[in-house]
Order: sequence, then structure tokens, then C-alpha cells
Amino acid sequence: MENSFVQIFFRNTHHIPLLLALAAGIIGAFLVYRSTDPQTTVLRRVVMAVLRSIAIAAAVFMLADPLLLAHHREEITPSVAILLDNSKSITISDKSGDRREKLLSIAYSDDFKNIEKKYPVYRFTFSDSLRINGELKFDGNSTALGEALSELLDTASSLELGAVVVVSDGQNNVGIDPLSIAGTYPFPIFTIGVGASEPAPDVAVSQVLANPVSYANEKMPVIAYIRSWRISGKQTEVSIWEGNRKLGGQKIELPKSGQVIPVKFEITPEKAGTHYYPVGIPKLGGEISSSNNAQSVAVKVLPSRKRVLIASDHASWEVSFWRRALEEDPHIEISLFIDRGGGDAKFNRFPSDTSALNQFDAIVLVYFSEAMTPFVASALEQYVRGGGSLLWLFDDGTISSQSLKNIEPALPVQFDSGMKFVSEQFVPVVSADGFTHPIMKITRSGEDLASAIAGMPPVFGAVSSTSKPEAKILLVHPEKDIPILAVWEYGSGRSAVICGAPLWRWAIIPAGFGGDDHIFKNLVQNLLKFLLAKEKISRFVLRPGKRVYRSGEPITISASLRDESNQPLSGAKISIDVKPVDSDTVSSFTIEPTEIGNGIYQSRLPSLSPGKYRISGTAAIGDRKIGSARTSIVVEEYQLEFAQSNQDRAMLEGIAQLSGGKYFYADSISNLPDEIKIRKRMRTWTSEKELWSSMWLMFIIVLSLAVEWILRKRANLL
Repeated sequence: MENSFVQIFFRNTHHIPLLLALAAGIIGAFLVYRSTDPQTTVLRRVVMAVLRSIAIAAAVFMLADPLLLAHHREEITPSVAILLDNSKSITISDKSGDRREKLLSIAYSDDFKNIEKKYPVYRFTFSDSLRINGELKFDGNSTALGEALSELLDTASSLELGAVVVVSDGQNNVGIDPLSIAGTYPFPIFTIGVGASEPAPDVAVSQVLANPVSYANEKMPVIAYIRSWRISGKQTEVSIWEGNRKLGGQKIELPKSGQVIPVKFEITPEKAGTHYYPVGIPKLGGEISSSNNAQSVAVKVLPSRKRVLIASDHASWEVSFWRRALEEDPHIEISLFIDRGGGDAKFNRFPSDTSALNQFDAIVLVYFSEAMTPFVASALEQYVRGGGSLLWLFDDGTISSQSLKNIEPALPVQFDSGMKFVSEQFVPVVSADGFTHPIMKITRSGEDLASAIAGMPPVFGAVSSTSKPEAKILLVHPEKDIPILAVWEYGSGRSAVICGAPLWRWAIIPAGFGGDDHIFKNLVQNLLKFLLAKEKISRFVLRPGKRVYRSGEPITISASLRDESNQPLSGAKISIDVKPVDSDTVSSFTIEPTEIGNGIYQSRLPSLSPGKYRISGTAAIGDRKIGSARTSIVVEEYQLEFAQSNQDRAMLEGIAQLSGGKYFYADSISNLPDEIKIRKRMRTWTSEKELWSSMWLMFIIVLSLAVEWILRKRANLL
């Protein structure tokens, strides 16, 4: 049943002038026809005056910009959305039976037909995305139940939804948490679980850990964590490989259901580059799938030990503690230069040309203001721009304006009016970037980073500066917008600054109060690892979201582009080729990333078949080629859909409970149509129409003036 009412709204706010114009027009029309020459009948004069008044009134009505508002109310029956799981996990057969047949029998059951008799029904399928009236092929490589519920909620008002029915095994392996979405639903979600709730027999390599950076011809540990369900006590072998070469294997006894055991390997990379090491277990009897029996880890192998120069204008505690912390890393070779004499560096004066500096992979400047001549500053800037790494610890010393001008382009901060050290005691705080940056992974397990930094001794002052737009600020002044620890990429190198001093007290004072120096030591070592473990930076760089993907995972490839001045370059055309390595079954293809801003371009692929892929790209603006780049990724056989084969009943029950719905077993849905109780509701909406351009209004004006003209002509008043 629908009812409505209308009203006219005038958008022209000059109501009084319009009313005066209307009154003047009508009065004028009657005054014009009060007497005529020649004389005509009173009736004719009145009719002509009325016709002219109608035309004037219609014209004033148009000038008032009228809007016709129609308010409608209609009683409707809300609809029901049915979501059917279309992912590969529905193809599993377990002790509950064939999930595919079970889901199809539910989807076309009499119970669902009864729902359609009571309410309008919209059918959807979902796996990695939500599709209306999708075909049930059960070929989805991932299940994004949370994303499906979120997308459905966005369209709920247009579909007039009153309830949702979800038929699924409850596994959600990509995207947002379904429980967080279910709690926001204004209407109930009824869930129907398919598949057995108990896990099937399965063994998995749940995680493989290794240091992301290693060195050629040096041993490195790789730890694999093995998990099993309902298959404990069996003997099997865990193996680690590189390509077709087996690097090692260990016999293990599988742990109890749900428990995890570590298996440690020691391998020795022989060559520099990015290496992929898969760890695997053979398929065991009773397993539904072996896709989670292997997992890989990527390691960037550096060619040799890195040479680091610590340079200072005078000996100090800062130099001693930094040198001691860095010497604990066996992959770093330390050289020391003291401008006033001392150290083991093979030069008497600090080099002012890049050829002497390039023998070092990184340079650490500790309180270096006295030795920072304009020539040294220029050499250091060229050293970083050419691919070197620089870390500078500031103190209360100052340098000349020319030296600052020469070195400042390579630093992540800038100085408004020279280097000024502001003396005040404070403890730096962790910035937003600091909580996620690898440099700041300096705490022990269970230790809070912010609290750990807050417990450090205060510094005695800081050099006032502001950060550059591309810099990452990791520590800041607690009250002022002054960066204390900042890093960034410049040219082909990296640089970092520590603006607060002294920092060596973080190493010795905590130990005096029953603690130790792990915060200081980890910060020092992580800083150098970050500066040293960099890939060659070019104007055009390709970066995968990660090196190792699982089958079914969406793949992200980003590209960054810079001009000759190292500034972000927008508006380029980038073409990326993805080609499988050593495979005849998968063809290569080309994608064109979309610019997301600030010289960053990105593409997202749904998934790739298992294998190793070589990714190459070119960037051009118009007909001018900017650069080319290459990278690689590995897609593992591991399939998200078979990572956990049982029905996640707790997830489905939680979705139903949080939304006010109910969970049903697959074999007991006969009560579902009666449980869905949706009241009819009133739908209200407003329609509007502009009247000033109405053909009827124009017709009235033309008709009234035309009739008036005819009457005037017959009365010989023309």
C-alpha cells in the first residue's frame, strides 16, 4: 500500500520582490483594460485582463524557481540475502560427507524455497569476492567471508535487506575479520555450517624463520615449525631444499594434535643474491591435501663482511660504546678514525674525495663538527648519493654555513638557520613510523617499546631541525616537533641522523640499576643493518609485496619512479611483465600499474599458479624511456583453502550470535524459514521535480497570451 503527498517549495529567496511584482502585474493588467479605444464589452475587457494576469502570474511563478516535492510512503516486505560459499574448501569430503553435495542440496532445498515464498530473495556466491547470482563452481582460491559481509552491508539499504543466510564451512583466510563486521549488522545473520568440525588428519609446515639478511659462505640457521592434527606419533622426514638440490633432512616424530615442534637446519649460502629455501614434508596417509606440507623462506645473501668507518673529531664515551656494540656483529669490520689523533684507519686526515670513502660500506660520524670542512661535506654528500650509507650523531658543535650547505641534501632533516644545539633534558618518544619500522625492533619478547624507551636516561639536548617529506622519523622530541632519529633514502644510498645527545648513557646507566644494555645495543646494530642491507636504488624500482606468496593469495607489485633530482615522478606509463621461470604450462602476461600518488604505482593480481616468477618492468613518459627494473617472487603450492580443513563452527556461531541470528547444522535447517521473522516496514522516499522548466507552465503562458491577442484583434485593439 502506497500513499504520498506533495508540496511546492520555492528556491528563490526573494519572496517579497516577487510578490510585489505579481501584484503590480495583475493591477497593471486590470488598469490597462479599465477602458479601451475603441470601446468593447466589459466581459471582454475582464477576460483579457484575467488572461494577461495568468501569463504574468505564470512568469513570476517561474522566476520563483519552484520545486515540486512528492513524499511517498510504502509498506514493503524486506528481502533475504543468501550467501553460498564458492571456494575450493567446499570440495573436501570428510566424515560428514561431501561438502559440495551438501551445500547444493541446501541451496536448492524445499526449506530455501519456503523462504522465497515469504520474502524476496537475492542469491550471492562468495570466495575472494562477492558475486550476485554467481555460478557455483567451487573454484575460489581463498575465502573472504568478512569482505563479503562488509560488501553486502554496503548495499543493504538498496536491497531492502531484513536478514542474511550464510552457507559455508566458516573458514576465513583473507581480508577482514567476519566477527567485527557481524557485530555492526542491523539485522540477523543465520549461518549454516557444512563440513566436520573436527580437523582431518593433517601435517603442516606452519612457519619457516630465517634471518632475512645473511652472508655468502657463512652458516645461517633456518628453523621450521611443524604442526600436526590427529596424526601424532608417526615418523617422517623434514627436508630443506634450494631448487632441485637437497640441503638437509631430519627424521622427526610428529607432535600431538595442535602442538608445534621446531626443526633447525644450518645451511651455508655460496653466492650473493636472493635465495629461496623451501622446507617440506611428504604427504602422509589420511591427509586431505599436502598443499600445506611445504613452505619457503627468502633470504638476501650479501657478498661478504661489510666495512664500517667510525669517525669522530675527538675520543669520547660515545665512540667507545658505539664501537663496542658494532664489534659484536661478526659481519661487520670496524675501522676507527679520530681527527685529533688515534684509530686504526689508514689515513691521517679524513678523506675529502669519494674514491677513498667508497672503500667503506657505511660511515658513522660521532660528534664530527670540527672535522666537517666544506670539502669533506661535499665528499660525504657524493658518497651517499653514489650508494654509500651515512649515520651522523650530532652534539653541541656547529659547522660552517658552506659545509652545512654541501652536506644537508644527503640528510633526512634540514636546518632553518644553521645547526643549533638546544640544551634541555628529555627522553625521546617513539613516533608512529617508529612502532612499525625494523630499526625499532629493539625490545625483548613481551616488552613494550614505548615503555622501554621511556625508561631510558634523558639526553641533555638536541639539534633543532625539521624532517624532510620523504624521511622516516622514528624517535621525536616529547613536546616539540623535532626529529631525534630519522632515516631516508638519498640518490642510491641511505642516511640517518641522531639529533639528541649523548646516547651512550643508554648503554651504561640501565646496567647500573639492575638492567642491561639491550635497548642501546639493538638500536645500534639495527641501524647499521638497515643502512647496509639495501638494494641498489635507481630511478625506477620494482618491489613485490613480499618475496614468497601462497597459492591463492593476492599479489601486490609496486613501482616507484624518480626524476634526475631524486623527486617523485608522476604521469609515467609503466609496463610490467610477469614470466614464469622454467615452466611451459603458464604463459607470461603484461600488466600496467595504476599510479596511487607521489610517484608510486601499484598493481594487484588475484593469484598466480605455483612456481617462481621473474618480474621485469619499464617506465616511460611519452616516447622517452625512464628506466627498467627486475625482481622475482615465488608462489608456493600451499593453498589457503586447505590450510585448515575443518568447519570453523565457532566462527559461524559467533557471526550468528553477534548479529542476533542463529547457527544451524547442515542436516537440521527445517526450522530456518520459521526462524526468519521479518516484519513489514514502511519505506519512505522523496521525489522532486523542477517546475520552472515545465512544458505545461510554458503552455499556460503561451496559451493565455495567444487567446488575449486573438480577443484584442477581434476588438480592433491592435
